[in-house]
Amino acid sequence: MIKTIAIIIVIIATIFLLLYYNNSSKLELEDKGVTIEVNKQTLFIEASHLKMRPITFSNLTVFQTKLSNGTYYEVATCDSLYEFNHNTKHVIRTIFEAKKIDELFNIGGVHALRVTLKNRQVINMFVHDNDGKTLKIFYGIPFEEYSRSVKKIMGKTFQEFSIGGMFELPTAMTKWNEKHNNFDGVIQSIDY
Repeated sequence: MIKTIAIIIVIIATIFLLLYYNNSSKLELEDKGVTIEVNKQTLFIEASHLKMRPITFSNLTVFQTKLSNGTYYEVATCDSLYEFNHNTKHVIRTIFEAKKIDELFNIGGVHALRVTLKNRQVINMFVHDNDGKTLKIFYGIPFEEYSRSVKKIMGKTFQEFSIGGMFELPTAMTKWNEKHNNFDGVIQSIDY
């Protein structure tokens, strides 16, 4: 009897924690910009939509939106029989063909990452990977705005980081392709 009550309490506590962490974060493209919610902090980066381009594969669909401030917002969604690799840093390293990734925080499914490409170019980004089926990436954020946003979210735990990512991206930097999707481990079959 006591064992059963203890198990029920653990299950209820787990459900409440999952609900709390799943609802505590968001990265959404809206009409006038991008909203980032983490740790009950809400940030809004203003920008209008310039151009949206769909990229479709047999098992993945990506909507890539260029914004007026030189940033990009991408939403990638897996087919029903697939999901993204659970290691978000691996996925980002692969689709950006990156040399190095620094994670500033990972809170409630939202990651603040600084991606260094092979040409040493630094890209500041926020990534939301809450459900395994959808990956949202907001990148190309200028250093000053990114630093201010990360500092607001992290509060007292914030540590300064090196300057980088102060340019407007001329083109989307992600390299979505069949090889990365199927052979480099970006997505995986649910049957694994």
